[in-house]
Amino acid sequence: MNPGPGAPDRDGDPILPVAEIRDYRRINGELIRLLDAGHPRIILAGVDRQRLLASDLAGPWCSIIIVRGHAGPELAAGLNAPGLVVVCLGDAADGAGSGMLAGRLDVRGESSDATGYAQAGGAIRVQSAGHRAGLGMTGGELIVLGEVGRLAGERQSGGRIVAPAGRIGPHASRGRTGGEFVRLGGGSADPEGYRAMLDAFDRAEAGS
Repeated sequence: MNPGPGAPDRDGDPILPVAEIRDYRRINGELIRLLDAGHPRIILAGVDRQRLLASDLAGPWCSIIIVRGHAGPELAAGLNAPGLVVVCLGDAADGAGSGMLAGRLDVRGESSDATGYAQAGGAIRVQSAGHRAGLGMTGGELIVLGEVGRLAGERQSGGRIVAPAGRIGPHASRGRTGGEFVRLGGGSADPEGYRAMLDAFDRAEAGS
């Protein structure tokens, strides 16, 4: 017999079998139930391109959501939970972290187009980003560790985008009216501030 939603793994962390639940509204409803119960770590297992996972979560929780697999569009979109960290162990499709207000999103694989679209707060860290990362960004932090596609920071009016100089695609910052676009190694970087942001992610993911 299969364990029900929220059945713990051997470390005691509850697991939500995403492929079995399927509907993102039910998945996110189960997430809220487990967060309200005070679980410090929750695992979304069997993720295979399902959309809107961990989206529009708003609350005072302090917890880590581990996404095992490749997330579909708009992972953690509209997240508004300062103490919540969403860690995707695979890739993320278009719009990861779009409209984020508070919290942290860490994508360990590749992130597709429009990462951080209309981001207004919180922090996003990705290994690489597709086109138009930070489109219409008004606040928060978007950190890209590797390659960035074209038109990064288009129409940015606030917040901060950090990416390696020489790995940023063409037409970056087109129409930008505010905020910061930090090119690491390009003479305008703040390496201490960059390391501090990375350390903040690591501390949050360790639950400290």
